[in-house]
Amino acid sequence: MSDVACEDPWRRLYDGIARVLLDNRLEPTPTNYALAHRYLTAQDRAFNGSVERAMQQGGLSAASAAAMIAERSVELSAADLQVMVADAQQRLTEVSEIVSISREAATDYGQALATNAARLESGAEPQTVVGTLMTLTHSMIDRTRGVEEQLRIACDEIRTLRDSLAEAQDAANHDALTGLPNRRALDARLAAATETARETGRPFSIAICDIDHFKAFNDRFGHQIGDEVIKFVATSLAKDGGERLFAARYGGEEFVVLFEGSTAKQAGAEVDRIRGAIGARDLKINATGQTLGRLTFSAGVAELNKDDEGSSAMLKRADVALYEAKSKGRNQVIVS
Repeated sequence: MSDVACEDPWRRLYDGIARVLLDNRLEPTPTNYALAHRYLTAQDRAFNGSVERAMQQGGLSAASAAAMIAERSVELSAADLQVMVADAQQRLTEVSEIVSISREAATDYGQALATNAARLESGAEPQTVVGTLMTLTHSMIDRTRGVEEQLRIACDEIRTLRDSLAEAQDAANHDALTGLPNRRALDARLAAATETARETGRPFSIAICDIDHFKAFNDRFGHQIGDEVIKFVATSLAKDGGERLFAARYGGEEFVVLFEGSTAKQAGAEVDRIRGAIGARDLKINATGQTLGRLTFSAGVAELNKDDEGSSAMLKRADVALYEAKSKGRNQVIVS
């Protein structure tokens, strides 16, 4: 009876996952399964809202599915980081205890030396005192060696934890598909850059870039090629923009680029240069030689102004400018 009761909800879940994948023409990959499972089990209302918006705007893609799952995996990475930090703190406590024990042992040894020196001065048998001192010294040497080994092991573990923490922090702040900083890293950098611009009075601008006709491209060539296209644009933004720019994946086929120290006009010119470089290339699949044609993107640029309470107003203006670029025929940059 209980087996039948369990089978019905499982069957509904299996059927629901299949329906989500088939309706959106998604391949049965682990990432796509994860998205459908999370969506159907209603684990996260915000996540479900993102999925439904994507469905309403033309359907899910492998790229958007990967972006949504990657954003949620950051939460797991943050939890892992907390565990690792706690472990590191425990190791530091152990090192502190080892050092404390070592200090106590050295104090005891010093007191023993002073006591036996006093015995010699008071006329005690030298041979007996020397024998006692040798025993104490050998004991101290053994204890010191033991402490050194404990410290070595603890320090090795702390170094390993430090490296693991650095790797986990890096993974938590980067997009799994493109390697660019993700939404979490973008939010942190955006807040810091906005505060710096306010304090220094230097200009600060942002650009939101969106690949043109990406869904049609995906439908024609497949999701795997679509993912490669996203990676190509990500690399172009990060590489062509140089070290002075901060480019992040905003989600799906959208990217945000920060221009610290640049006006909107300067940022717009730089984005337009990158747009032109990407659009001038004839793309093809290296393995097969298949021609993909040319790829373009649209962008909206905005600058922080004194009336903005924060970065959200600037982001909104950039988004409005992006919508204008799309509505005017795409493949262009509009400066707010």
